[in-house]
Amino acid sequence: MVFLPVCVGLAWADSTPSASEPTKMSVVASNLDRTTDARINALMQLLKTPVEEYQPTRVADVIDPHVKPKMYEVSWVNAPQYVLSASEMKAYKHPVKLQLTVIATTGYIGSSKLIASSGSKSFDQKVQKSLLVARLEPIPMVDKNLSYTVEHEFAIHPPQ
Repeated sequence: MVFLPVCVGLAWADSTPSASEPTKMSVVASNLDRTTDARINALMQLLKTPVEEYQPTRVADVIDPHVKPKMYEVSWVNAPQYVLSASEMKAYKHPVKLQLTVIATTGYIGSSKLIASSGSKSFDQKVQKSLLVARLEPIPMVDKNLSYTVEHEFAIHPPQ
């Protein structure tokens, strides 16, 4: 039993640093500081060098935006409902065209802007008022703050 503590004591005695080792350790630490400084200087130089403007790669299959169709089908979850009186039907000349700002995640219409009047102010107002409860098909898994605009024509008979 006495033999074991003596071995532990010797092993511990061998692991203690001698008087010359602390200077070696400080030399190694100063070398690390120099390499770290060199790396930091290299990174700073990299950050300071100007980068040329990003140019996207050309893909042969890309569709020219001028050729791409701009017509999209509007899918209603709750279509706007409006009823016209006989005098409003007389004043009606053609469908009213509105620009709708739609909240993508819910499909609710945030705002509408009149692009082309139908000729009847009351019909235009009824259509815009009916949009307050109308709802388009929502787009799943997008940012909740995302909205988009779409132009749509509204005729005498509401869309089905």
